[in-house]
Amino acid sequence: MRSLKEYFRVAVCLPVILLLPILAFAQGAVGDALTVSGVDNYTLNGVIGSVTLDGVSYSQIRLMPELRIWKFGFGFDLDLLIDGGGKARREDWDEWQDVIKKVFYVRFAKREDPFYFRVMNIPDYTLGHGLTFNGYSNMLRYPEIRNIGTFAGCNIPKIGLGFEAFTHNIIKNEIIGGRVRAKPLEFVDARLFRNLSFGLNAGIDRNQYRKYEDRDEDNIPDIYDRFTKDPEAWADSDNDGIPDQSDIDIDGDNSLDHPSLNEFVETVYPGIADYYSNLDTSILRDSLTAYPIGKSIMVWSLDYDLPLIDKDTFKLSNYGEFARIDGYGNGLIFPALGLSIPNLEAKLEFRNFSDGFLPGIFDRLYDDQRAELIRVPNGAKNFLYSLKTKDQILSEVKASTGWYGSLSSNLFKVLKVQVAYQDMYGEQVQTGKSLWASLGIDTKVLPKLKEAELSYAQTNMKYISFDTLRAEGVQLSAKAAYALADNAYLVGKYSEHYSDLNNDGRIKGAEEIRSSTSFGVEFRF
Repeated sequence: MRSLKEYFRVAVCLPVILLLPILAFAQGAVGDALTVSGVDNYTLNGVIGSVTLDGVSYSQIRLMPELRIWKFGFGFDLDLLIDGGGKARREDWDEWQDVIKKVFYVRFAKREDPFYFRVMNIPDYTLGHGLTFNGYSNMLRYPEIRNIGTFAGCNIPKIGLGFEAFTHNIIKNEIIGGRVRAKPLEFVDARLFRNLSFGLNAGIDRNQYRKYEDRDEDNIPDIYDRFTKDPEAWADSDNDGIPDQSDIDIDGDNSLDHPSLNEFVETVYPGIADYYSNLDTSILRDSLTAYPIGKSIMVWSLDYDLPLIDKDTFKLSNYGEFARIDGYGNGLIFPALGLSIPNLEAKLEFRNFSDGFLPGIFDRLYDDQRAELIRVPNGAKNFLYSLKTKDQILSEVKASTGWYGSLSSNLFKVLKVQVAYQDMYGEQVQTGKSLWASLGIDTKVLPKLKEAELSYAQTNMKYISFDTLRAEGVQLSAKAAYALADNAYLVGKYSEHYSDLNNDGRIKGAEEIRSSTSFGVEFRF
């Protein structure tokens, strides 16, 4: 007999499948009707193909309609993933919040408008000049993990003030940020300083351990809790399905454990040690670290921006930022210049960091790096499990000085190139080098090619190396779209990032490689 959850999934999924051809056929008529009723724009994208999540391949049917009404924008992501057994992916439909998460975004206005907001998925969030939040995304593992994030703000031009608040997830509210901006000299006669602006930024992760769920609230993260629904059980060293605390043979060697090492044996067989001398005294067991107290990390910064030349075809600005990671160190960008001319944007910054400071703690990979699983061998078959938070590496970071530069250009209107490089140097500096690069093709050159881009990044490395492309702090992604017809495209996407789970300095094995692959036919109307 089917459960209510199964009926719920059928009730939601079936209309999506049935409406797919109807929506595609009726697009023209619907578009006309919506224009008459005040909708500025309506588009419908979709994908029919395959996607791989956590090593499991699914057939995918996906609809992504978008509506724009005045300053409002609405995006939806109605996807159905079906496994090899013909079943819908359970995690996408088993909670009421999953229905809300089918909304891809809701937005109002732009960041420079008097009032604005965006809700749901946030692909890129930066504060100031990037010393605190730098390209943070709450979509790192989308669509496997769908966060309901938001940022909202207001600008008051008459008094030169602006405010903004951010959270990666309005239900959890773990990663929070905010900004206050002001133009204190807007009313002075000196034209050069009228547009001088200052910003105060702050951000906090209230508990880095919460990257991993703890559904039974026993302070043992589900990533290594063997009994995620039982707060009284967590370890199972011999994988026999019996919790260690109620197992008379913890390591599964068919020898009764000595009660001095296993109290449960004394409970089952009182006084047994007085009668038997050959009880197991060399028990090998898993060790699972508990985290009853959360661990937060907080950053704040003060920035300024002074436009020196502000013309349509030539913009030059001077800027700077001072930031602090609470309890660790400080970072400074000064002096710095930004240049913008047709087909070229560039930045050059001098940077000075103290011990315990890394720029852009909240970056694109933060959701994955805020805590990492550490699994150290404890015998032939057993392990010591614990978590390593991102702020733990700060104690190893030494003071450094150096440069950061970035360049973005459309070369000959053929290649779209973006390159950024950070080179920090100093005594005992271990993580001073970073490289970000992307290469794309201007689709006007090849009409059938609608999208093509390759991106690669090495962040906070001891040195930039291309001998070993896979390492912690490295991210690789590629995507391409080729037109099969006016509204149909062959689309492929792939991404990888890595975690050194056993802390041996090498990336090896499927568990240490986080990858996502999708391939199929996408239609756009």
